[in-house]
Amino acid sequence: MFSAAVIASLLSLSSLSTASPLERRQTGPINASSLEGKFLYGYQGFFRRPGQGNDHWAINYGEIPGPSTPGDVQFDTFPAVEQYPDECLFETRFILPDGSKAKLFESNCTGIIDTHFRWMSENSIDGILVQRFYNDINDQSFIQLLSQVRTAAEKWGRGFAVEYDLSQVSSDNFGSVISDLQNDYANVVAPLISSPAYLHHEGRPVIELWGFGIASNLRSPEAQQIFSALRNANPNPYVILGVQQAWRADKNDRPDFYNIYTQGDVIQPWTVGSYSNDSYDGFYSGTTVPDKQLTDSINLKYSPVIWPGGSDRNRQGGASSGVPFGNRWNGTFYTDQLDKAVIDLKPFFVFSAMFDEYPESTQAIATLDFSEVPPDPNPGFIGLDNGFDHNYYLQLAGRYAVRYHELF
Repeated sequence: MFSAAVIASLLSLSSLSTASPLERRQTGPINASSLEGKFLYGYQGFFRRPGQGNDHWAINYGEIPGPSTPGDVQFDTFPAVEQYPDECLFETRFILPDGSKAKLFESNCTGIIDTHFRWMSENSIDGILVQRFYNDINDQSFIQLLSQVRTAAEKWGRGFAVEYDLSQVSSDNFGSVISDLQNDYANVVAPLISSPAYLHHEGRPVIELWGFGIASNLRSPEAQQIFSALRNANPNPYVILGVQQAWRADKNDRPDFYNIYTQGDVIQPWTVGSYSNDSYDGFYSGTTVPDKQLTDSINLKYSPVIWPGGSDRNRQGGASSGVPFGNRWNGTFYTDQLDKAVIDLKPFFVFSAMFDEYPESTQAIATLDFSEVPPDPNPGFIGLDNGFDHNYYLQLAGRYAVRYHELF
């Protein structure tokens, strides 16, 4: 969800000139034994063909997505699919401006994941944190996807680790949550840890626990149980905690949550939607810098979250939701964060939201521009500024990733 300031600012359009493809600066295989100095993306991997479960393209599961009203369509930006293999694509009822039928992709197709890791390699991106959604923990397609990620990461010399998304966990229906997570770590994640591509730090496999202080239905006693169960699991993990943006205030407001934050290895505040293009400078100086100063003082590592822009209009039901179409200010919004939170701050590692998040339009990868998107659903999809390379934002991140690597 986006704040009122971001909603207001997203309505403005930039008049900056368009950009051509950026020069690629490919680097060799990464060192997966250290998290320090890594430029990573969050990876959803949750798009499926119609009829294959919760596909995240449309609400009407089992139907081919096509012209509809906002609320039926679950994504705001339209992927560019020309580099994907045909067997990973399916036709929709959406019609492109050239009269052809638009296609979408399924994440758990080997050719999709291989292409994604090739793009990471070509743009010096170190790897991904793969989300494990609690509600889908037994979904075989997500377990299959982890195996595919491992194969592609090893092939392209990138890294990966698992991020448990706890946003769907409720303290009021806690039931088997602890045993589910313990079993998943032991039987699904642990076998991946032997991969030379699985990220480690200080000899321990990396995992992230995301949602402490963010997920409204997860209270601190149950959050502490989750943390303790996985912190003490075998093999003992190096734990990143994805926490609420105003986590420092919890020292006074919710000390029980703050106590959990201090037990992790890395603090990663979730800042998507917390600022706009106009307000980022103030956010950086008033929030990001003090966040890092506090983590330094209490012997924790700090990982900032950056994002290129976003929107959540169609998923929230269109105009009635009050969430408008977004714009990325021709890359200047992302560039400002890359300059400050990545290069100037030199954090422990960088997390960019997100690699493939089309529903909330924070995706970095191949996206159609405004002149190419289907006109339906009314009033239309968001596109990149006309003339931009489809992978411009991944290329932009890669250019900064090379500079960031040189700091270590």
